[in-house]
Amino acid sequence: MMFFNISKRQFQAIVAIISRNTFLLINAIVTAVVILLTFFGDTQEGVFLGFITILNIGIGCFQEINSWVALERLQLLAAPRVVRIKRAGDKEPAGGEIPAGGEEIILVEAVTVGDIIKLSIGDQIPCDGTLLTSHGFEINEALITGESTVFLRKPGDEVFAGGIVTSGIGTLEVKKVFAESRIALMTKSVKKYALILSPIQYSINTIIRYISYILIIIIIFVIARGYLINEATIDIVRNVGALTSMLLPQGMVVIVTLLFSYGAAHLYRKNVLLQEINATEKMGRIKNLCMDKTGTLTDNNLVLEHQYVAPGVKDAYCQESILAYVTSTQDSSQTIETIKKTFARKTYSGSIIKDVSFSSTRQFGGVRVRDEFGERTILVGAPDIFLPYVESAKERQWISSYIDTEAAVGKRLLCFAVMEGLDIPSTLVGVKLAPVSIFVLHNDLREGVVEAVTFFQDRGVAIRIISGDNPRTVQSVAHNAGVHNTESVITGAELELWGAEDFTKRAKDYRIFARIKPEQKERIIEALKLTGFTAMIGDGANDALAIKKSDLGIAMFDGAQATRQVASIVLVKNSFSDLPNGVKLADSVIQNIQICASIFFNQILLGFFFFVALTILGESFPFTPLNITFINYFTVGFPTAFIFYWIVKPVRPQLVAGSTSFMKQVIPFAFVSAIPQVFVAIAAFYESLEHVQPNAPTSLVAISFISLGVIFFMFAPEVYSGPIIAVQKKQFLLLVIFE
Repeated sequence: MMFFNISKRQFQAIVAIISRNTFLLINAIVTAVVILLTFFGDTQEGVFLGFITILNIGIGCFQEINSWVALERLQLLAAPRVVRIKRAGDKEPAGGEIPAGGEEIILVEAVTVGDIIKLSIGDQIPCDGTLLTSHGFEINEALITGESTVFLRKPGDEVFAGGIVTSGIGTLEVKKVFAESRIALMTKSVKKYALILSPIQYSINTIIRYISYILIIIIIFVIARGYLINEATIDIVRNVGALTSMLLPQGMVVIVTLLFSYGAAHLYRKNVLLQEINATEKMGRIKNLCMDKTGTLTDNNLVLEHQYVAPGVKDAYCQESILAYVTSTQDSSQTIETIKKTFARKTYSGSIIKDVSFSSTRQFGGVRVRDEFGERTILVGAPDIFLPYVESAKERQWISSYIDTEAAVGKRLLCFAVMEGLDIPSTLVGVKLAPVSIFVLHNDLREGVVEAVTFFQDRGVAIRIISGDNPRTVQSVAHNAGVHNTESVITGAELELWGAEDFTKRAKDYRIFARIKPEQKERIIEALKLTGFTAMIGDGANDALAIKKSDLGIAMFDGAQATRQVASIVLVKNSFSDLPNGVKLADSVIQNIQICASIFFNQILLGFFFFVALTILGESFPFTPLNITFINYFTVGFPTAFIFYWIVKPVRPQLVAGSTSFMKQVIPFAFVSAIPQVFVAIAAFYESLEHVQPNAPTSLVAISFISLGVIFFMFAPEVYSGPIIAVQKKQFLLLVIFE
């Protein structure tokens, strides 16, 4: 049980949950009412009301903590881990010592000062420390500095937690654990546990705040009116307590949180793991869905189809050039790993002078070698990136022929070329190249992708592909997946000419973004967010910053660690096709929250209108706090219990996917329904003895409120989620009979 061994963060979360359920305006007012009731002699009602209040607080805390624990256990599945290099003297679980140099995978939380951890492309640096070794080790520190510049780090350099490894490998000696790291200290004020409000939670909190203001005015009015008509102090206190219980939606915020938690647990069964609870709602709000091509639309099983040798290049020269790069650099990209398998039984006979691993920012990698063919520098990258720098017209035509035929049908191309000169350049500007070989590879579409794309587009979601690949390759794959408007294409080179205003006005006009650099992904996402709720799906380290910038970040479970750490959602089986089922459940959660909220707000509006009407008619408010507790038990308690059961039922997605705000969807029906309801309640009041005999039984009025609440619940599901199914109708009938 996690409560026996909890971290500081977990303790803060539990304290925040208890505080959120305890320190509420309604609890403060009810506590004051309990004290005053007891002071003025109505001990029985005071004690009972106090007991009910404590019970409600306890139930709310227990339910939310229980949901939080369940979510914590789910999140542990995607918790960040690192590779730690074992040291001499470390103990095996059995107690014996182990030799130095072995590796073990541990949770980031288990890292201690002095540990040596191994880092490679896609990792997010977990702690501040000093590099012991590095090989083409480049990091992006945008999460720390806000700048997307990539830095080459060498042994002895300090690196900081939060940086993302974009190229190469290295080993790090930990100097400060994450809690003491630079980024943790920079964000200390926001690292404490806090519930980040979703649109629904923000709307509910806003209306509760305004209701609280109205309640304060009403309380002042009730007290003043009571003293003006010489009403007994005990009756004034009862009225204040009753109106507080009637007008504030007790437990609404907690119920929304619980519904989100409930949705999170069910989403995991659909292979969708939430790393923040409010992502339940966000899934149903997507208007722009951006994604990388490889690993999202296509699977990660890259297949090598052909290798073509450039005209005039001898096979031996070609083979040695390829071996020089794939066997010497720490390029762990999937493309290079696939090519390595082809040359697995061959070794490079020359010597390596210098190497630079491929980087998506640089868009090429390189190696400087010396062998039987002399000293030369080989660059590796996409053919269309190299094409402008190839001197020979014949060689340019040779490269273009493969771009026109292979890339145009969705194939991936990789080119090996020899440059004029020996120093590996930082950019291709001014470089002269001669092609050596082109490799043709492909990924198949993931199973279910076409259906998933259709699902989102039928909801009115605009799907955009943001990729570093050739534009014709991206177009072809997107078209095969069923993406609309694939003819609207723009490349990273064209985006380089855009200013901030161009991104704001023009980014929304394109569906295919090709040859895009990581920092351009961020700007595209920021621009699209201005047009609607924007989600980003990715799996590579170059997607991490775009995922972080989006309204909803979605990562593949087997993707780069950095993407998982910044994402709100992780697709457990690495399948985009699992997302529609998650969105359907998110729709259901949202619509059931709408039903739940409408029940609360309808009772509030009915109570408010009833109070105003009686005040105008010169009558006293007939209820005590215990009466309201009894009414809420039947009008709110039972229906919300059924909502938890109905949450996984089919719903109408078009009611959720629209841009209408939550309150505009909920309040109108609750408001319109309260108008005829108040006339029924007033009629019941005048049929009772209360209007002629003060303090007479209020059973008829209470029954009218309960009946009106039940009738409202009969229609709410129809309004918010369409016709209810036969089983639900039977369950509702049993609810009415029981009440």
